[in-house]
Amino acid sequence: MNVSLEPLFRETEVMTYPCPECGTYNKPYMHTKDGYAYMLCKNCKVQYKTSTRVSANFRKFCSKIASKPNKSQSYYTSLELKVKRILLKLGYREGIDFIHNCMIPNGKVKYYVDFYLPKESLVIECSPSIWHNMWNREESDRRKMEFLMSEGLNVLEVDEKSYRNVENVLNRRVE
Repeated sequence: MNVSLEPLFRETEVMTYPCPECGTYNKPYMHTKDGYAYMLCKNCKVQYKTSTRVSANFRKFCSKIASKPNKSQSYYTSLELKVKRILLKLGYREGIDFIHNCMIPNGKVKYYVDFYLPKESLVIECSPSIWHNMWNREESDRRKMEFLMSEGLNVLEVDEKSYRNVENVLNRRVE
């Protein structure tokens, strides 16, 4: 009779979590009972927290999706495509009247906005909850919004439920 000597429990690999500022993966220095891991980024020295309830595979998937395509001007999420269609319907021209995934630098930090309408001094941010709420990006998003507003830009945040408001807001601005 062969008996397996393999242990019943294996030591799990320590998860690492991406920094919301620079994207570097860091090991947590603390876990809380309510399901959060706390990290200190070794590169930019930012302290951040994230939920440990999201699976490792899901995090890897989201990291791959969010690493480069979201900064490409030719890559649109489904929500961004809906907003683009509204802008085109209203007569806005891509690359002239609006810029998709436009970088707006703030010192060392580079903020990417989903749509920038320079003549309107308007930024439209498409914010599906999967990218923002699930990973505790509230603080990073708050800093981004404060910076954009300090530059004299109006910010319109839309999600899957409110994206149709873009047409109403832009029609009011033209009148």
